[in-house]
Amino acid sequence: MNSSDVSSVLTYIDQYDHGVASARRRFYDDQAIQLIKSPEIGASHLEAFYIYFCALGVGMTQPVEGWIRRAGEACVAVGQPKLGKALVGHAKAEADHHLLMIEDLGRLCQRRKRAGRAAPTAEHMLALDWPDSVHRYRRMHEDVIAGSAPYAQIAIENEIEMLSVELGPDLLNNASALVGSDFVSDLSFLTEHVELDAGHTKFNRRQMAAWPRR
Repeated sequence: MNSSDVSSVLTYIDQYDHGVASARRRFYDDQAIQLIKSPEIGASHLEAFYIYFCALGVGMTQPVEGWIRRAGEACVAVGQPKLGKALVGHAKAEADHHLLMIEDLGRLCQRRKRAGRAAPTAEHMLALDWPDSVHRYRRMHEDVIAGSAPYAQIAIENEIEMLSVELGPDLLNNASALVGSDFVSDLSFLTEHVELDAGHTKFNRRQMAAWPRR
């Protein structure tokens, strides 16, 4: 079946899933993703990973409420009022989630220090320059909001929040097995988003499934 045949028999959201399936597979099959799901990473390296995860994640999560709200406002402006209003309403659910990462970061740094292992301070980690990946992530949102298709924000939200649902449980299970359940309790951002993003993903997909009727 060629691409035109696929388009003729699939719904809009099915076509979307079909189009991004290979990119999703590449992400989930990436060696780095496989490593943080595996006991081969070792407890110390896994702790270090989550310290960086929280520190760099602040720059990726702090603007989220504003991104979604502004994307919603832009959708209204380009003639997509239903989606726009839904996004503006949904934005409130993302407020201040970066604070969870800051709190987790502090606990993880202190945990290593108490155990006598080399540990940075939370302040030091938050002062690090962002890598290009964080800057590109932020630019992607800004480009979509300012572009001709701000409604693509719903697809971004769908992919990001699906990660918590699809990948989060494996990450938490590996962390618990390697480091302990008390360590998992220090990962409040990830733990809460495994649950929260199940609902958020349903919201995203409802909006995307309704697209042809807008």
